[in-house]
Amino acid sequence: MSQNQNNPEYNDDPDNEVDAGSHTSHQLFGSMMKESLIPHDLEVESNYEVGKGPPKLDVLIIRRTETTWSKSQLEFLPDGVRQTRCSHVILELKYTESLTHLSIFQTIGYLGSYAKLKSLKINNVCAFIVSSKTPQKKFLKRIGFESTDIKGVYLRPKDQLLSPIKIISLNDLSDESCNLLIKLFSSKKNQRFLALKNIFSLNYKQFSLGLKSILVKIIYFWKNKGEISMQQVKRDIVDEASELTEEEKAWFISLFKPEDRLRGLKPEERLQGLKPEERLRGLKPEERLRGLKPEVVFNQFKPEDVFKQFKPEDVFKLFKPEDRLKGLDIETIEAFLETTKKQLNIK
Repeated sequence: MSQNQNNPEYNDDPDNEVDAGSHTSHQLFGSMMKESLIPHDLEVESNYEVGKGPPKLDVLIIRRTETTWSKSQLEFLPDGVRQTRCSHVILELKYTESLTHLSIFQTIGYLGSYAKLKSLKINNVCAFIVSSKTPQKKFLKRIGFESTDIKGVYLRPKDQLLSPIKIISLNDLSDESCNLLIKLFSSKKNQRFLALKNIFSLNYKQFSLGLKSILVKIIYFWKNKGEISMQQVKRDIVDEASELTEEEKAWFISLFKPEDRLRGLKPEERLQGLKPEERLRGLKPEERLRGLKPEVVFNQFKPEDVFKQFKPEDVFKLFKPEDRLKGLDIETIEAFLETTKKQLNIK
């Protein structure tokens, strides 16, 4: 056993497991950042290749060509990133992993590999470890990272080697509009749901169709983990978004799968807005009539239309003899009797 393995300075925090959701979360994170930033003249790339073929960096690279961030870019850049002067920014998402010594060393390696590949001066590139979980204060103190005047952003002051590396704690970022998208990857459910709710109140109208679709995929990611239902999204988030029109709310809900849109709704809510013929379409005749009383069905038709469906003898069986004769004049009855007698040879 090496000497460092018994040294608490080098022992990582135990919560360092990677689950099946890590890969999906990184894909969603990359797609979200690309869709939000590329339309604003930023270059964004994920799974960055260092040289030809493997290895690939499981990070997100943001590059700008201008000397400063534009106003439209700042609307989508989170705290920490939006304040940097670097033209090349590396974002490394730690979604299921806790912050550790190893993750710090790994980020140093990413930064060095990228800077060498691009022949960059070190002051032109910086890296952010984006931590979904809140870093433990004792661990931050042990590695020398301190809080900044930006809530949720940590750095190691007066350290030239680690100065290009900062830590963003998603749970601790403010609820400013620029942080809402990235906070959808916070480890705390209340932080994620609050961010989603604020998105519908503040930002949703300016989102592209692609970004709205990614938003739906993120919601389904939560749903598959058993953290939220489509009914919760509709009831507690979309329906309460006062800034959206009813048409905009309906459009967003339409992006969900049909079974998710209908689940939890009352029968009358499911059928709302449909014409009678649309409600019945696809049902067999007996299914359409199921549950209706006979008199309700027959009241929709004229008596002669009802009786046309049956043989006369079957209809008459339902009536008493005197009821059969009611309404007939005496001449008709006598004529019928006379004809019947002749047929039976009765004198």
